[in-house]
Amino acid sequence: MPTDGPTSVVVPYRFVPPKNGGHKAAFGLCRFLAKQQSVHAISTPDNLPEDAPFTLAPLLEKAVWRYLSLPAMRRMYRYFRREDIRHCIAFQPFIALLLYPVCRQLDIRLSIYVQNLEYQRFRSMGKPWWRIVFAVEWLAFRMADHLYFISPDEVLPGQQAFGIAPEKCSVLPYGTPYSTQPAREPARVEVRKRHGYAEEECLIIFFGPQTYQPNLEAVLRIVEHIEPALRKIADFPYRFLICGGGLPERYNRFRENERVDYLGYVEDIDTYVKACDLMANPVNSGGGVKTKLVEAIALGTTVVSSYTGALGVEPDACGPKLIRTADEDYTAYAQALKLAFAERHTPTPPSFYEQYYWGAIVKRV
Repeated sequence: MPTDGPTSVVVPYRFVPPKNGGHKAAFGLCRFLAKQQSVHAISTPDNLPEDAPFTLAPLLEKAVWRYLSLPAMRRMYRYFRREDIRHCIAFQPFIALLLYPVCRQLDIRLSIYVQNLEYQRFRSMGKPWWRIVFAVEWLAFRMADHLYFISPDEVLPGQQAFGIAPEKCSVLPYGTPYSTQPAREPARVEVRKRHGYAEEECLIIFFGPQTYQPNLEAVLRIVEHIEPALRKIADFPYRFLICGGGLPERYNRFRENERVDYLGYVEDIDTYVKACDLMANPVNSGGGVKTKLVEAIALGTTVVSSYTGALGVEPDACGPKLIRTADEDYTAYAQALKLAFAERHTPTPPSFYEQYYWGAIVKRV
């Protein structure tokens, strides 16, 4: 739904350089959208503008009260008016409440990029404040002119939960900067040499901070259920690589498993993903698209996922690079890993990049 004139993308947290899936979503959208139109990213002062291939303005405070900041509202009003902004995309429903009066006064189209139905995510994690989040989302979504959902699976539930008209919604998936599968062999050689892994070992990666409950739960499933199930049927050597910091000390006993390596936070995660034969994604809570799944397939790594962990991703576009199993069926999960290892050299199909390359995605904005 094109809009004449410059676009502002408002990201109310540090995202340059990008460090996680949320950061990468904002960065990718701004980077590739800037190739086809004038883009002004509004964010906090702790970003690194020299790493941003787009205009970056630090108009929001770092403090949590930035979501209610009248000075920030005035700064954005003056900035939007000076730059003749015609379309504003909020990267959170919470900041959209601050943007609404500014956009209405200046006749700017206000959209929200819906990365998750946040109330569902918090409810699935058992957080009692999910009702407050629902109320904020209800108000923000109804005030906005348009909603870009990251997941096609959340469009209908969002429409029903918040009473949103279908014509107000479209899908803008989480993307990848790769238009084709990159070379994988150099990363494979580097990582195996760095850690002393044998050439014949099947490397299976899971990545994500264990300070996030759904990721920690996934690590526990790997160590307590999936690895033991695979041990019973595997006719090849294998090793699980757990990347991401924050493993609680009470789980240090899991480090004794010789088939599981805890590597902690990894600076260049793409290198490790390309080096691995498979990615395990047994994430069964948290809601929204598991962005790590899209990143892994884009890099040519086959993903074995629980059904819930693959929600929001088009299986037809992924082809044989995405294998899904029922949640909590660990025998089936282990069998899927064995099958995937046998077919690991199958390349990511062109249909995936047609759907998930940022250069194609931004044409829908």
